Amino acid sequence: NGNETSVIIDPPRKGCSEDFLSQLFEFSPNKVVYVSCNPATQMRDLKLFVNNEYRLVRIQPFDLFPQTRHLECVMTLEKI
Repeated sequence: NGNETSVIIDPPRKGCSEDFLSQLFEFSPNKVVYVSCNPATQMRDLKLFVNNEYRLVRIQPFDLFPQTRHLECVMTLEKI
């Protein structure tokens, strides 16, 4: 697509809004780094990225809060 733009997003626990994702997909960045504190909403949003021609390149959890059930997860997506 010729767009070499990368975007970093770190939405609230509820994940990305439909309006935000619509605008992001219209902008069509080449790479998206998605930081999340809620794996469930991140996976929900991942389905939308895949449906909009992105592929998951890498996913990495981080245990920033030891001895709790909380974690941060960073996934990198690239436009197909």
